[in-house]
Amino acid sequence: MTTPSMTPSRSLPASVADHTTVLAIVSDRQRRDRLESSLTDRRFAVRTAASGTPLPTDLEDVDCLVSEYPTATDDFLERVRQRRPDLPVVLLVDAAASPTAALETIRAHQWVDYIHHHEPATPVTHLEHRIQTLLERQRFEALSQRSLASIELAKDAIAIIGPDGDIEVTNRSFAVQFCVDQDELPGTPWQALFTDESVERLETAAIPTVTDGWRWTGNCTGRRPTGETVPVRIRLGSLEDGSLVFVVDTA
Repeated sequence: MTTPSMTPSRSLPASVADHTTVLAIVSDRQRRDRLESSLTDRRFAVRTAASGTPLPTDLEDVDCLVSEYPTATDDFLERVRQRRPDLPVVLLVDAAASPTAALETIRAHQWVDYIHHHEPATPVTHLEHRIQTLLERQRFEALSQRSLASIELAKDAIAIIGPDGDIEVTNRSFAVQFCVDQDELPGTPWQALFTDESVERLETAAIPTVTDGWRWTGNCTGRRPTGETVPVRIRLGSLEDGSLVFVVDTA
């Protein structure tokens, strides 16, 4: 049997526990100094620059960019995206201004968030939270994408079932096992793939077992769209969010 590797092949965005490099582009010198001293105290390495300063050519060593909200004609975010499409950005929006324009900007760009900043100083704890949240979201997506890629490469028939009981993702081997088009499986209740007797066994014995933190292995009867039944052996596990992982072999 093969087991999908969960080991990332590349470095991931910094997590809250890692050394995080922040580049802050702010016009007011006192605010720049305050951000640098306050965030550095919270295990951030902060570099600052005045607004209007040319954007650094190399942003590879920056984990998050903090900038005052650009004007409507400013192509700041576009220039950032040309150099680092995946760089998290937190915009500092004037509290007296309407956030509508900022929200439109956020909708147009992935990995962008904003925070109102007030005179005389930006609430550093709020800014820190925004930075951490963006980095954790990016880290989770990177892990998810790599995990999904490894699932697809695995020879075992694997499906991830969401907390609502519907199939979220499968690999090709799983679709072949049940003679179903892979693209048609997401959104399908997992119960549709098994006989009534097997569904009852899984719901009363297997799922409670894995919910308690154990793994379950047993024989069941799968059901294909044609009504054909097939004996299968299932290895069942659970994820922290309540999702289920089905690994199915022909019995």
